[in-house]
Amino acid sequence: MANHLKVAVVCGGLSSEHEVSLKTARMVLQNLDRRKYQPTRVVIGKNGKWKFESGKAIGIGNAIKKLARYDFIFIALHGAFGEDGRFQAILEWIGVSYSGSGVLSSAMAMDKNVSNTLYEVAGLNVPRYITMDKNRKNSIRLPVVVKPADGGSSIGVSIVRSKKDLRAGLKKAFEESDRVMIQEYIKGREFTCGVIEDKNGKPFALPPTEIIPKTSSFFDYHAKYKVGGSLEITPAQLPKSKIKTLQQMALKAHILLGCNGMSRSDFILKGSKFFILETNTIPGMTETSLLPQAAQAAGIDFPSLLDLIIKAGLRKK
Repeated sequence: MANHLKVAVVCGGLSSEHEVSLKTARMVLQNLDRRKYQPTRVVIGKNGKWKFESGKAIGIGNAIKKLARYDFIFIALHGAFGEDGRFQAILEWIGVSYSGSGVLSSAMAMDKNVSNTLYEVAGLNVPRYITMDKNRKNSIRLPVVVKPADGGSSIGVSIVRSKKDLRAGLKKAFEESDRVMIQEYIKGREFTCGVIEDKNGKPFALPPTEIIPKTSSFFDYHAKYKVGGSLEITPAQLPKSKIKTLQQMALKAHILLGCNGMSRSDFILKGSKFFILETNTIPGMTETSLLPQAAQAAGIDFPSLLDLIIKAGLRKK
């Protein structure tokens, strides 16, 4: 196995997306081509300790020293630390190639206030919004979407239609972040569109997916990760002109944020207008995840998708 790339698949973490991260890592490990890669699972426990395969739990300092011995780090962490640029900064410091976007791109995409500002400047349609901390009081016109300003997997997100529910929605969001975004609620069809890079490093949009939640009123955590939680139609049943518009918007967001290797942007279609909601730099790779489904619809199986993501990460070193 001398010519095999030594890959550490890092998962777990301290965020609320710990369990989703473990599922992503399991699917990545199952689908990495053993003719090319020698993978190791690395789990960050909820106590902050790191475990390499069946080894003993160690602190972050010793873990970083061990990571430096690998050829490549596949980041399967979702949420804080893994998706916000901090882990990427550590890997840049020790000089190890890794999957996904760099430090600045990850931080900008994770911060919904920053990414929404960039979307607006670039001419993308964004629902009206405000960002607030625990000390700020605002007059809010309902209905709205209340969400952590820097979270993922729809954890802490609520659709609030009455003043009675607003306090509960804010409490739920503030449990996940010190800053909360309150966004105009737009009722419409939900779509998502992934972007990956070809073998030459050129980004391209995958077939978009329409999401019809079955267990919730919107595409929340359970609709995303529970088998049968939503009906997902790939390619989306839209006119070709609308498909093209959606793909162009997803590609524009990917390039605007400086994403690398992969991204997945979420949208709402109201009438004839698409609104962008957010861009995910480390989309889920679970058995119900949308990026692998879209890649499959484009004729790219899971092992080939992982190959493209790894090649993109190696290119950016």
